[in-house]
Amino acid sequence: MKKNFFGYHKILIFTHKHRNMKFQNKNFHQGDTQWYQINEVPKDAKKVEKQFIAASERTGSFHALFGNYDMYEVEDGFVIDAKEECILNHSLKEVLNGTGVTLNEAKVLPKKDHRHTVIPKGIHFVGIQQRFDPLKGLKEKVKD
Repeated sequence: MKKNFFGYHKILIFTHKHRNMKFQNKNFHQGDTQWYQINEVPKDAKKVEKQFIAASERTGSFHALFGNYDMYEVEDGFVIDAKEECILNHSLKEVLNGTGVTLNEAKVLPKKDHRHTVIPKGIHFVGIQQRFDPLKGLKEKVKD
């Protein structure tokens, strides 16, 4: 198995847990969100309303995708079926208040910590990065 940007461990976790997904060699991340291009929406994926990919109650920040896409829930993340290039923003909830901006518009928002990322048209699995804590013997989601 080849080592990629995320290393051997990350590849093994995702290919084992998501055997029904065919991962391609295109992947990227923004903050604590990990994105992998896949061939098709898994049969067991449940379509859901658009929502934040990740949000912090403490700081009011969020990672959210803006544009024309369908969102599906799967184990440990989401599947995004992007119908066009979409914009992944890391911004603050207060930026959205009273602006009329919705998740349906591919729009760049003022950044919090990470600049926006253009998500190409296609199907993607997205999850929250995890780290293994050897002292606790647990995997934990990375907190942004």
